[in-house]
Amino acid sequence: MSPLRCLSAAALALAVVTVGFAVRDPWFPDGPVQPPIPRGVPLPPITRTLQFPLKTARTLHSDAEIAQARANVKAFPSARAIADKILADAAYWTTWTDDALRDLVTTADVTRAVDLCPDGCPVHGRKIFETSTGTSYPWIVDPHHPFKVKCPIGGETYPDNDYGAYYHSGFKDRSSLTGKIVDDGWGWVAPDGKRYWFVAHANHMLWQRLELDGRSINSAILTLSRAYLLTGDRAYAHRAAVLLQRVAEVYPAMNYEQQSREGQLMGEQGTRYTGKIVNAIWEAYQVVPELAEGYDNIWETIDRDTALQKFSGRTGPQIRASIEANYLEDAIDAYFADQIRGNYGTHQRALLLLAVVRQHGDNRRYVDEVLHRADGHFLRVGFDYALYDLVFRDGAAHESPDYNFVWPRIFAASAELLKKLGYDMSVLPRLHRMFDEPLDFITTGTHSPALGDSKTIDAPLIGDDALVYQRAWRLYGDSRYAAFLAGIGATGDHSFTSYDALFSPALPVAATPTDGRAVPPQPSHVLTGYGYALLNNPADTRSLGLYYGEHLNHFHYDRLHFDLFAYGRPLTPDLGYPDAANEFNPGIFTWSKTTISHNTVTVDARRQNANPAGTLRFFADGPHTRALSVDAPGTYPATTTYRRTLVMVDLPAAAHSPDRGYVVDFFDVAGGHQHDYSLHGPPGEFSVSAETNLTPPAPGTLAGENVALGEIYDDPVLGAKDYKGSYLRYAGSGFQHLFNVQHVQSGSDFTYAQYIDAKNPQARLRIRILPQPGQDIILADAHVSPIKHPALLKYLIARRTGPAGAPLASTFVSVLEPFPDQPFLVSATPAPVAGPAEARAVIVRRAPDAQGGVRDLIVHSAHGPVRVDSAGLPPLETDAEVAVVTLDAAQHPVRVFFAQGTYFRLGALQFSAAPLEGQIVSVNPATNTIGVRINSVAPPDLATLTGRVFAVKNAQHTDAFTIASARIDGRTLVLAIKEDLRVGLARVATATPDQLTTNTPLYLAAVYPGTMLTTRAFQPLGTVTRCQDGVLQLAAPRPAHLPVNPGDDVWLLGVALGDRVTLPTVFNWQQP
Repeated sequence: MSPLRCLSAAALALAVVTVGFAVRDPWFPDGPVQPPIPRGVPLPPITRTLQFPLKTARTLHSDAEIAQARANVKAFPSARAIADKILADAAYWTTWTDDALRDLVTTADVTRAVDLCPDGCPVHGRKIFETSTGTSYPWIVDPHHPFKVKCPIGGETYPDNDYGAYYHSGFKDRSSLTGKIVDDGWGWVAPDGKRYWFVAHANHMLWQRLELDGRSINSAILTLSRAYLLTGDRAYAHRAAVLLQRVAEVYPAMNYEQQSREGQLMGEQGTRYTGKIVNAIWEAYQVVPELAEGYDNIWETIDRDTALQKFSGRTGPQIRASIEANYLEDAIDAYFADQIRGNYGTHQRALLLLAVVRQHGDNRRYVDEVLHRADGHFLRVGFDYALYDLVFRDGAAHESPDYNFVWPRIFAASAELLKKLGYDMSVLPRLHRMFDEPLDFITTGTHSPALGDSKTIDAPLIGDDALVYQRAWRLYGDSRYAAFLAGIGATGDHSFTSYDALFSPALPVAATPTDGRAVPPQPSHVLTGYGYALLNNPADTRSLGLYYGEHLNHFHYDRLHFDLFAYGRPLTPDLGYPDAANEFNPGIFTWSKTTISHNTVTVDARRQNANPAGTLRFFADGPHTRALSVDAPGTYPATTTYRRTLVMVDLPAAAHSPDRGYVVDFFDVAGGHQHDYSLHGPPGEFSVSAETNLTPPAPGTLAGENVALGEIYDDPVLGAKDYKGSYLRYAGSGFQHLFNVQHVQSGSDFTYAQYIDAKNPQARLRIRILPQPGQDIILADAHVSPIKHPALLKYLIARRTGPAGAPLASTFVSVLEPFPDQPFLVSATPAPVAGPAEARAVIVRRAPDAQGGVRDLIVHSAHGPVRVDSAGLPPLETDAEVAVVTLDAAQHPVRVFFAQGTYFRLGALQFSAAPLEGQIVSVNPATNTIGVRINSVAPPDLATLTGRVFAVKNAQHTDAFTIASARIDGRTLVLAIKEDLRVGLARVATATPDQLTTNTPLYLAAVYPGTMLTTRAFQPLGTVTRCQDGVLQLAAPRPAHLPVNPGDDVWLLGVALGDRVTLPTVFNWQQP
């Protein structure tokens, strides 16, 4: 993946309204929109004066490190392969003359465009995005023809005119602007009104090539400089220096906001989109690191390069002064002007790199900015605060999992830079958890759920970056990181997977697992801060993940979406990264991000439009059965209930299938007048049961027979034919992307739908949606994404509608059966149940297992006791939210599981259990422990507590934490907590007895009501009742003997003294 693909400032800024601080939105810098530069008018060059003494040494890599790299290249084939690739890439540039290299670097008045046109090619349209390049940027750009693009399908080049001649004439000679398709740098407008930015896109790719062969100005400088460092051959350094000194001449005039397609489009929306050569995000992530490193690598050669000095007409010190003033120092100033600013950490890493390379700049100021800044917008707050205010307590940042991994990658690199500046970053406690979190997110040892803007529908690993975990291992010596490196085959002779790895010795040899797993089997667990729960069988070969967190950055409207993994494949897959991160592409917002494309419920034909996180009701893991339940009624304003309960049942191994199990899904919705319960399997073969009769495929789409594929029918502004703006605010249904719509005919049985995975025919799935009154079963096709990923998915949608004036209540129930060849379930049917209206019972009949079990009865009731009387079964009574009993052919119980209840009765069989309850009497963030005074007289079995998830409640919130270990101290149960108890850190601006204000950006403000405010020394100040607009309101005046003054720091802790603690019951029984 290109790690930072976000081009749209607004797309990332969407969630700013939810945060608890009153500072400007960082994605829209202060000040009026800067208009585009005049067309055809050369910009005057800008020359800066040196601000600091000249650099006096190479600072990124020591002589010893360079010697280590060269030794590794000689000793290890994997290291040699990296060096060979660098030398091969550098060889391309060694054929260029100095004049040609200099001419390649364009001035600031040549426009740039990341995207040429969302509609693709003038001839081949969007088919260009389906080419074999597998990239969002398929156009072919040749540095020898710098202002042309070639279509990868037809081979035709655009534009017709010779822009180079126009440019080199100082934009005076317009005689070259002739032909059918003419682009003067600001795009060609087609007869249909669409603008194609051929020259600007070619120029962007000339500067910064994305996902292709790397032949760009920036990568040339980096590659040539690295080739010099690895070989000592000054011919490489000379060419890098020729490019660098020219970059220094043009860089100060660069202003992406005024000189780019994206800057113009965003300006038309009334917002600013800043940057220098490229947009501010990529300037931070790629351009600054490449150019700064390139200069440091070849710095020592400039004073001895007489050919360079003759070519430029300058002395060595003059060349160095120009680069250091006009590039390094200008880039530092651009950082503070928000022209170099990306996803959190990327611009901080860039500033640290500039500080190390510039050597004699104001490094104390730069380090203080990166580490200790307590105010301003959230993208600029220091690491000290960001690790608590932008990162959840489980180590997950506030973005999609793929973007979250940018954080450990950047922080690992920043740790090495800070070490060169005299600071040890490993002392920041939250950092260790940040490296843990991507490993916690891995499921079945081979996949990471493709939640939000993440990866692809195949759900590959997120975080399989050897360099990151090699750095983390060197920071902490954590054996878990060593095991992961072994799992991805990155130890011993294979330690070298990237250039930066060359500068360290090979890691100790560790055997790579033979089962294909990247991590050993992990138990079921919850990322309680981020809001992702993972149920899996003990072998961790089958898993089920449910998302319920708060949407902040790079999210989809997907709360209570689940993913099922089995037989090495994602069987109900999230769709992965959309076609782009560009708010001017409608399909991203009308399909990829909208609710109906996910495995959840759409209410009233609108995407989810509210943002409070769900609440984990319980999480119960057992040896053969496990369950979880989450409430998220705030997801829609119209709903009073929006709850999903998932049950995973394992079956005893069979000879032909050692890994068998299934899932029962209960989704309760109340409110609104239309509920669409959506499920889908993987791409591949699809069929339905023979007895199911379907209507013929209807014309049009699910939005209506007269609504075309992709047509925006439910927003008259965005759907207007002449609309050219952002689609970010689309809040409709997305139904227009579902076609070939069929309904199960009235009176026909819908027994199951079956999927056979396209990439592994031994990964299959049957879905049974159980009937309920007024339910319509709909089948429809959809493309994975409208442009880049045309593969088809078959959607199953259960729809219920009610009168507009009366709230509708639905309980959707389905059974999902993954299997490799032959299915093992015979049927799944509802059973009558007496109890609350939403209570449901399901009888699952199956082939006999090794223990004689032939059927399971699964009961779910969120509100009170139930009784199930079904023909041929003993009566069942329970107050549990979930109960599962397995019966043999004689109706004798074989296994029993229940959770979140106190009793279970089946005929003469009776079981009881009690939750563990108590009150928090002590909190010790230093040891990450709490003390709980338990209500029961008998102490709990401590051995059973590790890994259990308990609830914490007070008047303001309900939350959940995981037990790492437990011990008894008198009547107090001392629990070590897996998650960090510290959930926020703020600098006080003003203070009254019951209120504090802060300018620290508390981005996770929704977490803070109900938390405990303490001094920096963890002395309790009181419970927070509200966090909004930088105000922290306390439930009562803080203790008078604890003064709090402006400039003090205060902690927010996830638990408070007096909170009620409940460890739900989890009961398991199996016949001896």
